This record gives sequence, C-alpha cells and structure tokens, in this order.
Amino acid sequence: MANYSSLMLLEAQDPDAFRIVMEKYRDDLLDKTDDLPTWQAGPVTLGQRLNSSHFPRGYEAISYGRGTWLFHMLRQMLRDTETTLPDARRAENRDADELFIRILQQIQKKYAGREISTRELLAEFEEQWPKPLWFEGKPSLDWFWDGWLQGTSIPKIEFKNVRVPHGSGENFASGIIEQREAPDDLVTSVPIYADIPGRSPVLAGRVFADGAVTNFRLRVPPGTRELLLDPEYTILRRR
Repeated sequence: MANYSSLMLLEAQDPDAFRIVMEKYRDDLLDKTDDLPTWQAGPVTLGQRLNSSHFPRGYEAISYGRGTWLFHMLRQMLRDTETTLPDARRAENRDADELFIRILQQIQKKYAGREISTRELLAEFEEQWPKPLWFEGKPSLDWFWDGWLQGTSIPKIEFKNVRVPHGSGENFASGIIEQREAPDDLVTSVPIYADIPGRSPVLAGRVFADGAVTNFRLRVPPGTRELLLDPEYTILRRR
C-alpha cells in the first residue's frame, strides 16, 4: 500500500515516469526463468512462498509488481466512477481520487499498528464500493478476489465486431470483448472510451468482461467515430 502511495505521487509529478514503472512491473511478470514466465509463480496471496528455485524473484515481481497493478486497477475503477458522476453530484473541483484516498485513510486508521490480510483489505473497499461498479447487482468484490488476487493470469483483451452507429441523437454501440490467455471464468471491468474527432477520448462506460466472450451494448456520445478499449492501459493485460 505504501509502495502504491509513492507511485501516486510520482504519477502526479511525472505521468510518463509512472507509466514506465508500471510497464516494467508488467514486463517483469512476463519475463521467463527456466522457460517459465514469472507470473506462474502463484497469486499475490502466497506472500514469501512465491520465492522458489524456479522463481527466485517471485515474491518481488508478484507481491510488488502484480500487487501494485491490482491496487491501480481498484483505484482506476473508483476514479472512473467519480469522474462520470452527474454534474449535480460532482463538485466543480472534485478530486477523482477522493474515494480511493478516503478508503486508504480509513484502512490505515483502523489497522494502525497491526497487519491487515489481503481479504480484509478488499472487504474495506467492498464497504464503499459504488453501485455503478457492482457486478451482477452486488457490491461484492469476490470476482476480483477470485480472478485477480487468487489468480495469476495476464490476459489479452480485445474488441471484436464493434458497431458504432453514426447520428446526431443518442447512439448505442455494440460489440464483443474477448479475453484470451486467461481462465474461462475471469471477470474484468473494462473501461471503454469514445473516440470523437476534435476531442480527447471520452469515457463511455465500463463493461464487465465475463469469461472468454462477452457481448456488450453501450450508450456513446453523439459524434463517436470508434471505440477504444482501455486506451491508457489501466488493466494488467498484454499489449
């Protein structure tokens, strides 16, 4: 947690340097030792047991590298929700990280002087998990625990058969999200952006990719030319 707090400060001061660090963490997980990629050493919940003769850097790469990525994914989900609140509920200068920081502060206060387990940490996020991020209508983060904290994969996530109607009114885009090189039951919250000529990409919404193939239908802003899947690489995934 302290490691990611330092990276948040780095991102605010030097976004390019932050991206380089995150890319290095991902690449370290994909690097091979004895022909085995490091990510196969095990899930973050194994702790020191990640180190072995096959994976001498398993703990460092996974506890720090993958662990940092998972914090980043939680933060980005909350950040997207904060930045897409209706204008009536969003203060003019609202900090997109406000909720994420508040949860971290509450964790530090509640567990001051004692250790916190990974499951306990996730439960603290669940208590304040925003409704737009609920999977299957429930605030539970079991899907994140099962697939990302207890899992090890680094999936490849891509669009297929995307259709974006062009018109001046409300438009609904549709398509398929494929997750490959991942378990069949992996669930991922995928941010989808609208590419509009003359503007920076606009977050259209998030879609839960549930398994290998997920069909989606999403309202997009007028003038959308195409859809972009996680263009800022906020998900631990393969390029």
